[in-house]
Amino acid sequence: MGLIYCAERAPRTLNPQVENSHEAIALSSRHVYNRLIDINPITQQLEPGLAKSWQRSDDGLSYTFTLRQGVKFHHTDYFEPSRDLNAEDVAFSFLRIIDESHPYHSIGEGYPFFETTRFTDNVVNIEVLNDVQIRFDLQRPDASFIASMASDFAVVLSAEYGEQLLEELRPSQLDFLPIGTGPFLYANQQDGHFLRYYHHPYYWQGIAPMRQLVFDITPTSSARMAKLLAGQCDIMAQPAATQIEVIKQREDLLISLQAGLNVSYLAFNTQRPPFADVRMRRTIAASIDKYRLKDAVYQQTAQIANSVLSPSSWAHRNQPPREYSADLNADFVEQARQNPITLWVLGTPTSFNPQPQRSAEVIRNELSQLGFQVEVRLLDWAVLRTQLQQEQPNYDLLLIGAVSENTDPDTFFRQQFSCDGIENGFNFSRWCNGRFDDMLEQASQAGRLAERVKFYFALQELLEDEVPVLPLTHAIKMYAYNDSLTDIGWHAFGGISFDEARRR
Repeated sequence: MGLIYCAERAPRTLNPQVENSHEAIALSSRHVYNRLIDINPITQQLEPGLAKSWQRSDDGLSYTFTLRQGVKFHHTDYFEPSRDLNAEDVAFSFLRIIDESHPYHSIGEGYPFFETTRFTDNVVNIEVLNDVQIRFDLQRPDASFIASMASDFAVVLSAEYGEQLLEELRPSQLDFLPIGTGPFLYANQQDGHFLRYYHHPYYWQGIAPMRQLVFDITPTSSARMAKLLAGQCDIMAQPAATQIEVIKQREDLLISLQAGLNVSYLAFNTQRPPFADVRMRRTIAASIDKYRLKDAVYQQTAQIANSVLSPSSWAHRNQPPREYSADLNADFVEQARQNPITLWVLGTPTSFNPQPQRSAEVIRNELSQLGFQVEVRLLDWAVLRTQLQQEQPNYDLLLIGAVSENTDPDTFFRQQFSCDGIENGFNFSRWCNGRFDDMLEQASQAGRLAERVKFYFALQELLEDEVPVLPLTHAIKMYAYNDSLTDIGWHAFGGISFDEARRR
């Protein structure tokens, strides 16, 4: 018995540590691997994973994890493990990320999640205490550390497999021919077409009912929909808003709706005139009708964003939307009208924006009616990343967004809005504010949750005042699937899990 999932895009690698696409990570992280800590998909609380328990030191500078025993790695035609998971595997997995002398550190293109969350700077030592215990030492207290260890990026690899690949002089295969402890093991793939897994017969949480799991790579929603209706897929990712009624009319299909732990926004290049002037940012913010954008692109598949944080976040500041004033008679506005505004758009559909080109057209039309000239440029993610890492990228506006990667807002704020985020290429507004960074640091070191919440409320208020970005929508995560399927794991953070999925 098997299951076919029509997915949006092919993964660049099969190791989430070195990936930065959430859609790509969803094809590997929860299927091939496990993490030390998991997030309960219903309560969103942290719970044991490969680590059955963990302890934080009184000073907040070290975390000791105690591992489960008897966890088996995958047996494949390219690797046969000689032992169960132990602390050496955990050390291998994370030393690769922080230790520049590690033989695997420089293989690949970096570790985007860990580099933008300060993990690489803050973890100063990883020590194996015995086979089942390992300690992480930090440079400074970080309340978000445990949540980061539960993210889809923080997977545990096999040290023994890594050693084998070094001996065979093909270490790069670690990220492409994966070995993990997860419910499914890698079988084969055809680049850009499909990815096939078989169930792991020795999985520590019990063998998955589905013997085979296939990801059919189908980039367009219309093609995914056609395959679902024809029975060529059992489940499809992110149906378009226009397809919802068709799905509802089919008695054999169901729709899963998940809270949108994401945001789409318009980022102002605050290091480039005219948007270095906060008055200009407020004028544009006052001129864009979010409701018109929602109706044109999302319809009932999104909600208006009043803050960069989703309402599902425990740190969301539940306040009415900020009302900005548009001083269209000001000299700085008249001057801006004389020159075209460059609007860059991430052209690939994402979970936070299924129709980026259409969204850009709506924004361009609204600004054109106010006398602004807007030039739209579509870029794919690889080109955009290259441009963002330049010292002075030449866009004025960037239509993009972000997905919350774990339960802690520190990661989200640090990536998108800290001064360090500019160098890392994920602070799309290129906004640097010392007060913001100071409060962010205080929030990460605060001992009580109530105290942290106050800091995050203040951070959101500062963002609303300075308007480095204009939050637009929170998209709803949707999946359409055959009603014969049950026990699918729907995760607010990350993708879907199929370790318990079965047919009626």
